[in-house]
Amino acid sequence: TLGFGMKRFGYVETPRQLEEAVSSTAFPSATGQLIATKVIEGYSAPGYIGDELVTVMPSNLRGERVVGFTHLQGPKEVGEGTAYEDSTFEEKYVTTTEAKKGRILSITEEAVYFDQTGQMLMRAENLGEVTRAERERVIVRGVADVISTERVYRPLGTSEKLYAAGNNNLLSTDTPLVDWTDIQEVFQYHALNVRDDREVDDALGTQPIIWVPKILLTAVELAGTAARIVSATQVGTPPGATATAAMLTANPLNTFVAGGVRALASPYLDAAEGADQWDDASDWLLGDFKKQFIWKEIWPLQVLRAPQ
Repeated sequence: TLGFGMKRFGYVETPRQLEEAVSSTAFPSATGQLIATKVIEGYSAPGYIGDELVTVMPSNLRGERVVGFTHLQGPKEVGEGTAYEDSTFEEKYVTTTEAKKGRILSITEEAVYFDQTGQMLMRAENLGEVTRAERERVIVRGVADVISTERVYRPLGTSEKLYAAGNNNLLSTDTPLVDWTDIQEVFQYHALNVRDDREVDDALGTQPIIWVPKILLTAVELAGTAARIVSATQVGTPPGATATAAMLTANPLNTFVAGGVRALASPYLDAAEGADQWDDASDWLLGDFKKQFIWKEIWPLQVLRAPQ
């Protein structure tokens, strides 16, 4: 018990201030973790669409072959006592390329500790953002087959155009994106031109391939148009209808496309205007891109503390 000012049984003790000497180097691990956390926050920020266009495939191989097989022929009628026909298939593959990319963010612990503006942590977050933006650019421009030096389609190891009239997956600029009828035109073109030539019916010839696209991909220039088309609850007079038959109907996209179509846009397609494949920002793509493209990931994002 401390009795201040007591004459006989107490004593006076001068209070001492308890001080903890915390320097800028007291918690190096915590400081490093704080920087790493901000980098990851920037990398994980919303607003990117790359993950909607690819399926991530973990791998530990370089120059990998992604192997597949041609489609098996379907069943045929077999008469009594007649031998069954073989259903054959062949191997096919595409190849991948890899690149390791990174940066060092040189910040002293003192700079973080004495920073009164928060700019150091903002810069760390910016590093994560530009890293994610680089990944986004590679994916979006690769999916859109923007330019020959960035092509990602390598059948049998040879870089080729993915979208071309000869591949029956490219329509001319005579099909601008205006309303749902333009998407219907793509469906009709697919039904008539994209055929399974590996299986030929004696009576019907080559057969169509069932296709359920999920994404309408555009430049930001067409983002509003694309969003209006896929989200409309009603549309106007069907094409070919007379004035007396004018009517409002439910959005046909929600009927003939199972699950509907989502509109995605990227400024990397606006910036690609005039490229050898992507002519201008009014181009657009319709497809199920996750089934078409893989992002091979040997190492995911790593944030490591460098030695002094």
